[in-house]
Amino acid sequence: MDNFGFTRKKFNGLKADTQHRHLIKWLSRCYQSLRGNRVESAQFTAMVDQYNTALAWMELPPRPEPDSGGKAWFAFVSDAIHFHRTCLGQCPKDDGLLPPVSTADRTDSSPLSPRREIIVALDGLRSLFNVGSIFRTCDAAGVAGIILGNTPGGGHPRVAKTAMGTQEWMPQESVEDLYQALVDKKAQGFTVLGVETAHGALPCQEMEWPDKLVLVLGNEEYGLSLQTMAACDGFVTIPMFGRKNSLNVANAAAVVLFQAALAH
Repeated sequence: MDNFGFTRKKFNGLKADTQHRHLIKWLSRCYQSLRGNRVESAQFTAMVDQYNTALAWMELPPRPEPDSGGKAWFAFVSDAIHFHRTCLGQCPKDDGLLPPVSTADRTDSSPLSPRREIIVALDGLRSLFNVGSIFRTCDAAGVAGIILGNTPGGGHPRVAKTAMGTQEWMPQESVEDLYQALVDKKAQGFTVLGVETAHGALPCQEMEWPDKLVLVLGNEEYGLSLQTMAACDGFVTIPMFGRKNSLNVANAAAVVLFQAALAH
């Protein structure tokens, strides 16, 4: 395990807050050693002994060593870190124990491709986090581009927060007249389908998806505007088995997009 780095005299020369901070850093390094499967039982016992020695120097009660390894070891170290953070008045956070997530993102395009050309149009979305989430979903589903009708794009920092970098390469176009933009797409051979709980909307699993598709998603509260609905060739909906009649727009985008991208 990681070296504690202090003698009793040196440790007791620290202020109480500094003692707690040192223990947090040391225990966090021990936690990382556990995550890397680099710790044997004897090493863990030695770490517990050193920790309880430090607690005694601080005139705090010792913590018994877990009877078993595995998760019990992680819990011991995590609980100890939480204890010292609490002593410092900090809100304990598990994510502080962990290294940054490795996304293993590709540096180029996926060898996979959707079965059809899909464009997503957004009609007056308010939540920037929803917009960012839709950007990320569009990238994952192989969407060709996003049309932004009265909706902020990837340049907004709160969109970027949930877009997770996808706003940097996902093609996007801001338009002043979404109706006309959809009409123009229809002239280029696209079928425009609104995701809406409108009368006559077809359940997404029953849709015969066209090869060129514009999928339109509306405002979180009001759905698609009447003008946008007038430009649609039809509507698709997600069957609801609960009491609510709709999903969050970002969740709905994920369901319908992958249905469209993968369906034969």
